[in-house]
Amino acid sequence: MTQAAIAYRNSEKSSRGLALAGAIFCVKAILLIPHLIIIGVLQYLAMAVAYVGFWIVAFTGKYPEGLQSLVQMWLRWGARSYGWLAGITDVYPPFETDPKGFPIDAVLPTNTNPSKGWAVAGIFLFPKGICLIPHMFLLWFVMIGVAVATWFGYVAAFFTGVTPKGIQDFVAGAMQWYTRVMSWFLGLTDEYPPFGVAITPSA
Repeated sequence: MTQAAIAYRNSEKSSRGLALAGAIFCVKAILLIPHLIIIGVLQYLAMAVAYVGFWIVAFTGKYPEGLQSLVQMWLRWGARSYGWLAGITDVYPPFETDPKGFPIDAVLPTNTNPSKGWAVAGIFLFPKGICLIPHMFLLWFVMIGVAVATWFGYVAAFFTGVTPKGIQDFVAGAMQWYTRVMSWFLGLTDEYPPFGVAITPSA
C-alpha cells in the first residue's frame, strides 16, 4: 500500500441526542476537548519527528519505523476523533493508540524505500510545500463543504435518526484526501496523493 486510506463503516442509526449536540456544534466539540489536546500535541511531535526523519533518509536512505509510527499515531487519532465529531460514528473514540474494531480509522503506509530527493525537499520544506499548493487550495473549499454537510447531517439525524450515507461518504472522503496529503508531506509515502473525495465504505 502506497496511499493512505480511511476505513469506515456507514452508520445505520444515529443518536438524536448527539445529533442535537452536533447541530449546536460547540457542545460536541467541548466533549472532544481531551482528544483535541492530544491531537495537538501529537501533531507537533509528528512534524518534529518527520523533519528528523528527512535528515536520516537524506544520509542513510532509511526512514526509521519508530518515527513513522508517531506520524501514523497522529493521523489515526485524528481520523477517529474527527470521524466521531462529524457523526460518522456515535461511539466515542477510545484513548488508545491502536484500538481494534473502531468504526472509523486511518490505514497508513510505511515507507520502506524512501526517496532521498523527497527527503531533501522535506528538509527545506518549501519545495514540498509548493507541490501541495493545488491540494491545499482545493481542500480549503472542500473543508468548508464538510462543515456545512456535517451540520445538515446532524439536523437530518435529529429528525430521522439516520445520518445520510451520502454525507458520511463525503466527509470520510474529505478526511481521506487530507490524510493522504499529510502522509505524503510527512514522508510515509513518496507517491504524490491523488485528488478527490471518492471513497468506498468497508461495509
